[in-house]
Amino acid sequence: LPRGSLVGPLARDLGLSADELPARKLRLSADKQYFTVSEENGNLYVSERLDREELCGESLSCSVSFEVLVHNPLNVFHVEVDIEDVNDNSPTFSKAVLELEIVELTLPGARFPLEMARDADVGSNSLLTYDLTSNPSFSLAMRESPDGSEQPELVLEKALDREKQSSFELVLTVMDGGDPPRSGTVQIHVNVLD
Repeated sequence: LPRGSLVGPLARDLGLSADELPARKLRLSADKQYFTVSEENGNLYVSERLDREELCGESLSCSVSFEVLVHNPLNVFHVEVDIEDVNDNSPTFSKAVLELEIVELTLPGARFPLEMARDADVGSNSLLTYDLTSNPSFSLAMRESPDGSEQPELVLEKALDREKQSSFELVLTVMDGGDPPRSGTVQIHVNVLD
């Protein structure tokens, strides 16, 4: 959310009425001020951009905690604001081009593991699906990794003949599960060895 966006009615959630606010001096106590509170209405607002991935990394839950001080009489409240993930990161590969070398005598059905894409978002925003450009010699298969993620693999569909075609250019596209989805691509350069 941009700066100045309403998070919620903090004073009301703490059981304070708008009439009490001037005398009770509602204040936030935090090392890093991501939020401000209005002295007039007691609403909590965003004061600094929140980057969920920067704050919590790949953790599924993310929150910012701080204390709220209310004077006359003095009360201290613990406040926790949950930070929800938005699909603000595209899946990426570590390289722009993947180089593969395949001997022309390799039998159809052979599989070649491909690099998995990474997405800094979490939950459904980080679920990845892969697609390969259409080519009669190759297809794409997915193999489940020990950690539960899916590893893309290039599958040789028909025998290669280096004298007829010595290389192939393919594009692997990855889409995340966000709405709208974000995508990334990597070129696959296959050299056929004699």
